[in-house]
Amino acid sequence: MNSTVRIRPLAAADAPAYKALRDEALRTAPDAFTSDHASSVGRPARDYVARFGPLESGTFFLGAFDGAGRLLGCVGCERDARAKVRHMATLVGMMVSPAAQRQGIGRQLVAACVDAARHVPGLTQLALTVTASNPHVVRLYEQAGFRAWGLLPRAVMVDGVGYDKLHMLRVLTANPSPACRSR
Repeated sequence: MNSTVRIRPLAAADAPAYKALRDEALRTAPDAFTSDHASSVGRPARDYVARFGPLESGTFFLGAFDGAGRLLGCVGCERDARAKVRHMATLVGMMVSPAAQRQGIGRQLVAACVDAARHVPGLTQLALTVTASNPHVVRLYEQAGFRAWGLLPRAVMVDGVGYDKLHMLRVLTANPSPACRSR
């Protein structure tokens, strides 16, 4: 595990580094994202600043930075604005630079995101989707307490090849309200 990594919320000044990391991730792992490199590479960095909200909003991005201040990885949390589903947020945009992978940075980012989400008033669960054919990343999420609840076959098409997306959920509260029930 890389102990020299500092995790903090992304701010507007981080947009160029975020865009560079995102473009690299979309290029090197096209099956991992619903966005594609060709459509995204021309977007200006300032377009992403709206994703960098305050932690308490439930819509934020966290970045992992090395000692020199370089962005090594990031993960986002996006909370729905609609009243009936404001108790949920989605973990999005998990990416670690290929040069920084397999150093525990992804695990640190997911743990920090879950911890930050726990402190968002009214937020009780985090959902995500992950490419089902990537067992390393599926295991990372399972180790962070996410559990699979469904599979969407051929959710992403890359060069005519379909990739399934595994839907996962992490409950943030120890004791969900008794008013919560399945139908």
